[in-house]
Amino acid sequence: MEKELIRSEMYESAMYVEAENMDLTAQVQELTKEIREMRADIQEIKDLMGRNNEVIDELMKGHQQMIRRVVKQEKDDEEERNIIRPVFPLATQEDLDNAESFIGMDERKKDEMTRFLKPLLMPIGLKQRLVYVLSEDIILNYNLEGTHGKKRMLLYPKLMSVLYSATDRPGWSYKLFLDDLRRGFQFGKKKHFRQKCRLNKLAAPKTSRNPLSSPEEDNNDDDDSDYK
Repeated sequence: MEKELIRSEMYESAMYVEAENMDLTAQVQELTKEIREMRADIQEIKDLMGRNNEVIDELMKGHQQMIRRVVKQEKDDEEERNIIRPVFPLATQEDLDNAESFIGMDERKKDEMTRFLKPLLMPIGLKQRLVYVLSEDIILNYNLEGTHGKKRMLLYPKLMSVLYSATDRPGWSYKLFLDDLRRGFQFGKKKHFRQKCRLNKLAAPKTSRNPLSSPEEDNNDDDDSDYK
């Protein structure tokens, strides 16, 4: 009887231990499940934060681009306010620079200036009409390539493009345009110095004509018919 009682107690004790172990295992399993769920939640939060950071980065980039556009627009507006509509004939290097900047603002300015200059230059062309575009001072101090101590007109490609368009005609080419412009500078310089020579002669004391010279030679000195 005593042995049966002992066996019964041992069995109950074993059952209690087993029950406790089962309960602990269930707790561990439950805890493991909770940990997995917590890790999944944490990963989801990280993913969400990562997506939010990407959205924030995109918003920041867009904001920065918008700021740059606004700053550029303000700068362009300020530059445009400082550019004066060119008045022809252009009299100084500052006028040339301003005209170049004015044309460069957009294609509409180029078209506008081309329409304005075309009736002034055509159909005669630049040889005798360059004075409508450039003052005598510019013509004297510039030439096409900037040779012989003169300043270089080719440094103003936008203005050159407008003059080319304004003198366009059937069979016209850029080479013919450059030749015409070059002759315009030469014509203007020659006309200036002929007029200067004539004024000097008028201002000089009158002297008797050389009896060996002919009237034709005297007339040739003042002949300016080629430059009218």
